[in-house]
Amino acid sequence: MVLYIKDFMIRNMTSVSDCDTLEYAIELMQKAQMNVLPVVDNENIYLGSIYSRNLLKNILPEEYGYLESVRLLHNVNQAANNLHEIRRKLVKDYMSKKVIALKDSDEMKHVAEIMLKNKESVLFITNKIGRLRGYINRGDLLYYLLKAGE
Repeated sequence: MVLYIKDFMIRNMTSVSDCDTLEYAIELMQKAQMNVLPVVDNENIYLGSIYSRNLLKNILPEEYGYLESVRLLHNVNQAANNLHEIRRKLVKDYMSKKVIALKDSDEMKHVAEIMLKNKESVLFITNKIGRLRGYINRGDLLYYLLKAGE
């Protein structure tokens, strides 16, 4: 039995425009509890994604990971100051444009291949003309695998 993405994808989602500010995108990420948001134009054409990890890499004073406890407060303050300086910049300057999007008519087996190969926790789904339709996450992938095994 062939199973399609449109039967597993989540259709309700939050997106941002490439002309929105980083501040707005960060607020939406927090409200939607998402680490990545799709970026669309005014016709809902998928343009790319804005990742929280990319924003963090841009504002942390040194590569994040283990920080010495005596330096932690200084680094947090520096990151907050750096973010304050760029918060009004536009999403288009920080978004990833080379992001794989799948079509809602694609088979679900492609999700596993792409998600695991690219270490993505979320893949965005478009229709045949590139309009954003939804997303698939790892939980949806697990559900598909459960159903495929029946």
